[in-house]
Amino acid sequence: MSGGASRSVAVGRGRSRPVYRFFGGVVEDLRARWVMVTRRSFLCSTAAAALSVRSGAAAEGLYVEQVARAREFLAGLFDPALGLLPEFRGSPTYWLYHDNYLAAAVMKRSHPEMSAKIGAAIRRYGVTESGKIEIVLGESKSPLPFRRYELIEVGRDGDKVIKTEVVKPELFPGWEPYADLLVLASMAEGDRQVAEGYFAAARKMWDGHGFADVVVPGAGRYATYKLALALHAARRREFDFPEAEAVRTQMLGRQQADGGFITDYTKDGKNLGFANVETTSLCLLSLE
Repeated sequence: MSGGASRSVAVGRGRSRPVYRFFGGVVEDLRARWVMVTRRSFLCSTAAAALSVRSGAAAEGLYVEQVARAREFLAGLFDPALGLLPEFRGSPTYWLYHDNYLAAAVMKRSHPEMSAKIGAAIRRYGVTESGKIEIVLGESKSPLPFRRYELIEVGRDGDKVIKTEVVKPELFPGWEPYADLLVLASMAEGDRQVAEGYFAAARKMWDGHGFADVVVPGAGRYATYKLALALHAARRREFDFPEAEAVRTQMLGRQQADGGFITDYTKDGKNLGFANVETTSLCLLSLE
């Protein structure tokens, strides 16, 4: 656009004649002003568009390298004998829900065959749902109210143990002090005002380092997956989230050289634990 405008100005100068010098100067000045205003408007609109994109939970193409490395981390954990991913590298435990359910979802675009094999393996164990984690993909049948859950073993293959999480009938009262459940509720709640209230309550737990919910004082650590959940929820439901950039920066600081995201970290930024499938899958979901 700016190139075309510059050419128009050049043509105007070439056609000016001495007898029309005054009027030519007026016209030239008007044209120059028009070009300046037009160019300024273009730059402002472009900057505004860029700001709008970057202010979201994620922007297409901004985190290509981080996303690619996270995908390769997950792909590198795939166990072709089971058609599943272990909890973390070297672990004998394979979680159907949440880990492999999430991995199948985030790998569907880049590794469709692997994603299909993971889905088939989950069904092979007769497990069709968890009842809670499906909220992040909008696939939970009855997400609220929250209910208690149980971790169960569903099979073994040599020294490999296959487990899953299942939701029980009993209600889970007093869940509000947990940041992850508040964020999940904000995605599951149909009433917009109530959903915003849940998300606002989770935001109040952000202390500049992580979501300092009821778990943090006793554990002495923050959970990386809670950062990812908040970013994903804000984008999915278009919640106001001024802290998004700080949260994303903290989350990206948990990604390792192999692409995986470490599960926990301390207030001073020290990584704790291993890079695992659940955390990496949720972080990947929040960046796409």
